[in-house]
Amino acid sequence: MSALTPDCDPDLSNCGSPVTGPRIRSTVVLAALVTVAVLSVTGELAVPGAVAFLAGGVGVVAALVLGARTVRLGQRAVAAVHLPALQRSHPVG
Repeated sequence: MSALTPDCDPDLSNCGSPVTGPRIRSTVVLAALVTVAVLSVTGELAVPGAVAFLAGGVGVVAALVLGARTVRLGQRAVAAVHLPALQRSHPVG
């Protein structure tokens, strides 16, 4: 740590607060990529040939990343909910 980099590790690998995960901005960028890819492959703004193929590939990859984020968010939400187990007051039988 020095006067020029007060919050940094000595090797400058971590400066400031650590990034904990994907941010809202990157999610919006991915959604915009999917939208632009869909519009460039289909619809009135369709582009021909290889450009449409590349745009479709970018759209598929961005959609997969968004899907993975959605699944991860759902898993965290389910893990955060702690439902009490059903317990019987008397043994059955």
